[in-house]
Amino acid sequence: MERTSYAHNLTPQQAAPATLNRVNASSNVDEELVCYWLQTDAAGSQFTASLLPTFPHSTPSEDDFLLFSAERGALPASLLQDVAKLSDQRPELNCFIISLTKRELVNGLHSSTQLFQQLHERRWWQQGGFAVILRAGLARMGAPLSKIQDVMLAGLLHTQTSWVLDYASESSLSINAQDVQPFSYQQFITDYEKLTRLSHFIPERNRYRESYLRSGLLQLVQQELKSSAKFSDNVRHALTYFAENFAAQGVMEKLMLKQPDIYFAIMKMRKKRSA
Repeated sequence: MERTSYAHNLTPQQAAPATLNRVNASSNVDEELVCYWLQTDAAGSQFTASLLPTFPHSTPSEDDFLLFSAERGALPASLLQDVAKLSDQRPELNCFIISLTKRELVNGLHSSTQLFQQLHERRWWQQGGFAVILRAGLARMGAPLSKIQDVMLAGLLHTQTSWVLDYASESSLSINAQDVQPFSYQQFITDYEKLTRLSHFIPERNRYRESYLRSGLLQLVQQELKSSAKFSDNVRHALTYFAENFAAQGVMEKLMLKQPDIYFAIMKMRKKRSA
């Protein structure tokens, strides 16, 4: 990628180095997403961060790294130095997923497809407590970016591998799963439409879509089992769509997709017995 400077598009106030030292962290997953432009310092040993409030309209070079976070207070002081070291050792890296709260995420290199699947299966995707560093070109491909999940999607969809950095032990951020908003059908559809659009030209698109649909459907199904007397029309439609496009995994999933009423009755009975 051609490297050009867009520094002239930043006012002196915008270009001032951003503070990444840890302060009291917020667990609000709806905190405003902010973007920083990472540039190497004079010694070339680490990055400095400049606030970039006008992305993607005044974006740096496509090869430059951008840092996105909705948890500014939880970013560890060592983050920029660690990423600079890694990018120097492994210049092929284009995406870093930074975990700021306790999860069973292994540090190091991951298949982007498998990481996407793990984040959804373990219900971490919607929890917040992440930051993402990725190339400006990748970020532009995923725009508009309104929440950290949009940035993760942009990074994971367009890379073969991603690097996970776990800073839970260095961050004071704590996220209570009970505080996370219930997964709505509207959010399920909106996110799937964006995933479908962004993954249209990648070979692994069906793996991403199947992983997202399976995880999202199971969340919707479990919510309705807790609060409804039967499946809603929306969930029935989603189950039919999944059954027509992807193969079932296991006997119970096949029953859920082919005979949703029977599945619902069985699961309700199980819940009564275990209560």
